[in-house]
Amino acid sequence: MKTLRGRFILTHILPTLLVVPLASLIILYLVETQVLLTQLAADVESQALLLAELLEEDSAVWQDNERARFFVVRVRTAVTGDITLQTPDGAILASTNPSAGSGQAPQSPQSQIGNLPISQSQSDTRTTYTLFIQSAEAAVPVYDVQNQLAGYVRVTSTLDTANQVFTELRRLIILVVVVELIIGVVIGAYLAARMAWPITAASTAVTDIAHHNRTEPIPESGTVELKALTHAVNVLATRLRELEDNRRHLLANLVHELGRPLGAMLAAVSALRSGADEDPALRAELLKGVEEHIHVMRPLLDDLAQLGGQVLGTRELNRQPVALSDWLPPLLLPWRAAAQEKGLRWQTDISPHLPTLEIDPDRLAQAIGNLLSNAIKYTPKEGQVMVTAASTSDLELPDSRSPLSTGVTQRQTVLITIADTGPGIPPDEQSRIFEPFYRSRAQTRFPQGMGLGLTIARDLVEAHGGQLTLESEVGQGSKFVIELAVSN
Repeated sequence: MKTLRGRFILTHILPTLLVVPLASLIILYLVETQVLLTQLAADVESQALLLAELLEEDSAVWQDNERARFFVVRVRTAVTGDITLQTPDGAILASTNPSAGSGQAPQSPQSQIGNLPISQSQSDTRTTYTLFIQSAEAAVPVYDVQNQLAGYVRVTSTLDTANQVFTELRRLIILVVVVELIIGVVIGAYLAARMAWPITAASTAVTDIAHHNRTEPIPESGTVELKALTHAVNVLATRLRELEDNRRHLLANLVHELGRPLGAMLAAVSALRSGADEDPALRAELLKGVEEHIHVMRPLLDDLAQLGGQVLGTRELNRQPVALSDWLPPLLLPWRAAAQEKGLRWQTDISPHLPTLEIDPDRLAQAIGNLLSNAIKYTPKEGQVMVTAASTSDLELPDSRSPLSTGVTQRQTVLITIADTGPGIPPDEQSRIFEPFYRSRAQTRFPQGMGLGLTIARDLVEAHGGQLTLESEVGQGSKFVIELAVSN
């Protein structure tokens, strides 16, 4: 059984192959021993007692072998089984069983009659049940008119000769077992196929994914484990399709983001080669335009380089002690100008008691800049951008002496919050906006660009041992919180 389906079939029918024959044998044994054989023993004993009464009226049978054989032949049609007449010393006078013989000397004259011990006072009945023999035997002493022991009458019968119905019962049981095994195999094959189908479909889908073939979602059916398997494959296929779409979007965005400034710079170079460099004012204007386009391309190249460093694991931080209360305000000035130029309200609340942290100021400034760039870009005119910074020691914390205090020491952290009143982010997208190249399907946020700003911001914050979290509601804006631990 090399296939899973074959093993499933074997698993389903193996209990049937073992239990059904065993149960049939047990039922057959009980029927034979407890019902048929018991009834047979009673019939044999009653027949032997009846023959004993007849022989008591004809005592001459015991003195003449011919009369004994005639008696046996005369009554054999009324008796089920073999009849044997024996003398008190065990010699056989006559018998309907040819193998028993007649007139034979006793093998053990004073010990037994057939398979039964000799008893001069009462009848005796015994049953035999083996694999090949199922029989009942009864021996009854016979007395003459002087009340002397004249001999014994023995009646022996087997189940097969006693009741032909039992043979039919055996055949019926065998037929039922065979039919049940066939039904068990068919049902087992059906259940195994039904169980193996989701696994086969999942393996086929994974193979298609490996060969870059789009696959339709697999129906999630079957047991809980199979549903979990097919659901995982469907999620994998969906994510890979999205990654493939993001890759194509990335290439299209690269062509757009790089093609436009490169085309403008190429036009400026062509103009300079065509004689525009002879006019000082025109030359300065063209060179200034080239420089501006280079500055536009620089953040894009920095983002791609940062992402490449993340993938290759080559990102390094130049940590140094930085007083955050002195470092943050100058950092925010260019962003305040950009917000006000767009017509946004700008609000800051920087605590003067921020601690000094070991950070890479350029990298952390890049993370904050990416967040502010998104906030300014996607907040509509007359909206608001707010930046706050505080340490947990500045916030209202439960008094350690209060009954409500848990007694757990609070870890001191710095929280830098960037909030806006933009369109917000749908709940189903909030867990994915930090993925590389991801952009909102609703096109209400991040419809342009490479989709790397938030990814890089999160990675830079985590490289500093912090975390970047998001709180957002559609139509209510978004709030990004940078949390940095303060070393003791």
